[in-house]
Amino acid sequence: MDKRNCRKPKVVYCDPEYIYCDTYRKEEIIFVHPIKRINREHIQYVPRHVYEEENFNEVIDPGVPDGCKGNNCSHNRRRRSR
Repeated sequence: MDKRNCRKPKVVYCDPEYIYCDTYRKEEIIFVHPIKRINREHIQYVPRHVYEEENFNEVIDPGVPDGCKGNNCSHNRRRRSR
């Protein structure tokens, strides 16, 4: 081969083609959701019946029986033996 007759091929450069190889990584992002917990106490009135008990002592005097009046009571005399 003759060096003179050997031509270098013409080189044409085209626009490049892009080939993407995507990789993903997880990165944490913090979202704050505030929660306010309120403890409420409601009053409900419920009736409670309380009974107060009192005790009384009474003395009932029927008085003197009708059969014995005064000193002439025949039940209290002793019979004499004759």
